[in-house]
Amino acid sequence: MTGCTEIQLPTKLIPARQLKEIMMDWHVNQTSQPGAYEISGKTNLPDRTQLTVAALRYLYPIAATARRFNTDPTYTILDYQSVTVEQGTWQTQLNLWQIASDRTFKENWQLDQQGLAIRFNPSEDVVFLVTLAPIDQLPALQQQLAKQGQQLAKSTVRSSTEGEQYAQFQKTLAVALPTGSTLASSAQVDTENFGWGRRYLIPQEPQNPTQLERPKTRQTDAPARSEEFLR
Repeated sequence: MTGCTEIQLPTKLIPARQLKEIMMDWHVNQTSQPGAYEISGKTNLPDRTQLTVAALRYLYPIAATARRFNTDPTYTILDYQSVTVEQGTWQTQLNLWQIASDRTFKENWQLDQQGLAIRFNPSEDVVFLVTLAPIDQLPALQQQLAKQGQQLAKSTVRSSTEGEQYAQFQKTLAVALPTGSTLASSAQVDTENFGWGRRYLIPQEPQNPTQLERPKTRQTDAPARSEEFLR
């Protein structure tokens, strides 16, 4: 009689399920509006996935003032918007410029720098970020993706200083500092009644170019009719 013996295969010989990285194809395009950028993308993330789209610029303290402060670079968030994935697409717009009191275009850090004792040299680039939000729901999303045979690219998963993991995509573009100003003259053409002017005034009728004269005598010998008498 022969017996049967169960053979344990080494774990490394059992092929693990291969997970495909999710697709995130997105672009940043400048619009015709000063300082405005349209950010849109396609993805196979589940619908109703929340994304936070932001634009930031790194700032480097000038050497003359950096001796009294931390010399590490800081950054300013120029603008951010929340967007939701719908049918595999998402789109939003960021406005990187603001209008100063003198109607010139500025970035937010330029407006705040006037009241600070430190000066900065701004980076020539702006970093555009797309972050999966909220970050505390990332583990649940990863489990959902794994069931569908997908996973986030390892290069996109990062850890915060508190140890929380989050997924983030980024692009870096050269974006010049703001120049120019708004057309103040057009806004001062007619400010009365919110630009509508005095619409409540009835304009006078134009004068008749032909001068009419009353005849000196009646132009008919017929007797007057009763309708012509005053009542």
